[in-house]
Amino acid sequence: MARRRSLPKRSPRTLLVTAAALAAAVAASVIGVNTVTDGQRSAVAAAEQPAQDGVVGEAAAGTASPAAKPEHKEPPTPIKEIPKDDPARGLVYTGLTPAPKEDPCVGVYRVSDAALCTHGPDAPPAGVDIHKNTEPAVAATTPAPAVPGEGDAKPPSASDLLAGQPPVIDAQTGAVVGAPAGQAAAAAPDAVAGAPAGTAAATGDASVVCDGDGTSGNRVQVLYLHAPGQDRFAQYLPSFKKWAADTDAIYNASAGETGGVRHVRYVTGADCTVSVLNVEISAAALHEFGSANDALASQGYNRRDRKYMIFADAQVYCGIGTFNGDERPGQDNRSNFGPSYGRTDSGCWGGSTAAHELGHNLGAVNNSAPHTSKAGHCVDEWDIMCYSDAPYYPKMQTICPDRGHDERLDCNHDDYYNTAPQPGSYLTTHWNIANNQFLIAGGGSKPDPTTSPSPTPTTGPTTSASPSPSTSAKPSPSASPTKPNPTNSPSPTGTPAPTGGPDMTASQITQNSAVLSWPAVASAAGYEIQLNGKPLATVRSTVVRVVQLRPDTAYSFAVAVRDQRGATTKPGRPAAFRTPAAGGGSTGPTAPGKSYLLLNSLTGQSADMWGSSTNDGAVLIGYQRTGYANQRWLFDDAGDGFLRIKSAVSGKCLQVGGRLVAGQYVMQQPCNTAATSQRWKLTAAGSGWTLTADGAPLALGVSSRWYYGGRLLELQQPDAQGYQNWTVQQVS
Repeated sequence: MARRRSLPKRSPRTLLVTAAALAAAVAASVIGVNTVTDGQRSAVAAAEQPAQDGVVGEAAAGTASPAAKPEHKEPPTPIKEIPKDDPARGLVYTGLTPAPKEDPCVGVYRVSDAALCTHGPDAPPAGVDIHKNTEPAVAATTPAPAVPGEGDAKPPSASDLLAGQPPVIDAQTGAVVGAPAGQAAAAAPDAVAGAPAGTAAATGDASVVCDGDGTSGNRVQVLYLHAPGQDRFAQYLPSFKKWAADTDAIYNASAGETGGVRHVRYVTGADCTVSVLNVEISAAALHEFGSANDALASQGYNRRDRKYMIFADAQVYCGIGTFNGDERPGQDNRSNFGPSYGRTDSGCWGGSTAAHELGHNLGAVNNSAPHTSKAGHCVDEWDIMCYSDAPYYPKMQTICPDRGHDERLDCNHDDYYNTAPQPGSYLTTHWNIANNQFLIAGGGSKPDPTTSPSPTPTTGPTTSASPSPSTSAKPSPSASPTKPNPTNSPSPTGTPAPTGGPDMTASQITQNSAVLSWPAVASAAGYEIQLNGKPLATVRSTVVRVVQLRPDTAYSFAVAVRDQRGATTKPGRPAAFRTPAAGGGSTGPTAPGKSYLLLNSLTGQSADMWGSSTNDGAVLIGYQRTGYANQRWLFDDAGDGFLRIKSAVSGKCLQVGGRLVAGQYVMQQPCNTAATSQRWKLTAAGSGWTLTADGAPLALGVSSRWYYGGRLLELQQPDAQGYQNWTVQQVS
């Protein structure tokens, strides 16, 4: 992140208090399974995107397309000369090219093979050594999973595998899968599904606002990026979650200054903390911003509906991010789309630097702004986006003298961020990042509007590489608006009874399941889910997963509201869709040279090569569905009806971890045509498929063994349960 003049060392209290206040207002989470939409493609790889499995209903309507090029009221001046590198301060310009006149990036630099734009590297805060490691902000209390061996041969239970998740509803019976007979579907408890005891406490102050199903639509995805052999994910995972929550607290407290509410629309998990993906790229690629972006794009991290908040385990930069510089005020502004990359290196890890780089990704600060630096920043202090930057090094102005505002956006709210700009002002005629569709305007939609988790104080070290504003006279950290928004209508007294249900959205549609979500209704005692016009189940959650759908079949789901008296409204607008066909052949529904996702029919998780690892022996797990390369598989004919299953990220094949016994884990090894332990058979089973190992009648299933938010996959005695059933979905 930028900057600054000499400031005192950051107090750990500033963002801790803000995030804790936010956590107290956040209710239980939604299921964390990823929806796939169209993505921009990198010229380096034209990375495959998962097949469009559909987002239908209200959430899919009205999506704009990005403008062909940025709009500028006055043509920016091209950068004439690249500044000299200053590696000690992270000011490294390798891979950055000054954009010429008429180029979409004019006024800043071109970077990456995809011709993205960037303002360049940000200077570190005064006194910060980018080559000194940032200690964890939250002590990791959950032990790293042990190297797997042969597990317990006892099969898991559906209730264990679905603990902590929103309800899973059987479309044939309306029953809650895994629940005791007659139990109503309820919201997810405040815990990490399947995690060891203590995990929720470790991340208790890192809750963020959830919205919808937690994955569909425009989202900020947090990544931990590292080179082979340098994986510190276990040590820093709680800290990454907290720093992301700190970033959200900055955006919402800043919105409160103009009477609004804004939250970062993160990809979230079942505990309503951000989803953090562990991604490995080469050490050479990690050393340069553009090369790292290209490496990410080659693994599929280049989606148009994603902005990537990257915590890079490197010490090249303090921070650097992509920046479009588009001034148009409408929703077709190029900053309103992905892919965008905002990177913070380990010497500057923290919420403040991540918030700064996200600000660039969202479109701050344009060269036409009243207090622009002409290089992506502003000059009116105190402000998280303002400092005297290269190449013009403008003189700074102190317009907002409270140093606490160095942790807030837009001093005076006239350059880039205002939830209620005055008519005719700059931010009504130019881009206002408060209107960015990667932010939530309001409180989001939570699975259960009647409950909220209690914040847990941070334990362990809380130091940060960022400077500290004074703890006095700082802007209010409240997660609620501090004054009325003149653009909003006044709220009526009391809560009127609903007259109709909310509109339904269906996403993550496979041949036998779908995720349903809808906005919460304040007065609702429950929600009646209707299938093809008939009641199916009543739930308290606003997110459910429906299973036991039939392939190649049309469905229509709607939701009605049940009030406190037991009366039920008319349903809202339905979401209608057709499930994909199952396909099939002599060796299953696969074709040579195509890549596929393996999706568990019970949990919705995807078979995942953990951490995008290329290492021999890396384990196979079931994990939150993302569709990226570590969840893509190629199926090669191994003869006699068997297949070899090859990872798209490593090129290595799945192999049984040891003896052919129930409880044995699965790993990757170099492909070997002579190895029977790499031979697998797909067999049709109900609306999906079972996957069995050569040499024993053992099926691949989801185990009860936790692995960083996912679960190890293992061989199991066949029992026809959903945790042994898979859908095979082609990647387009």
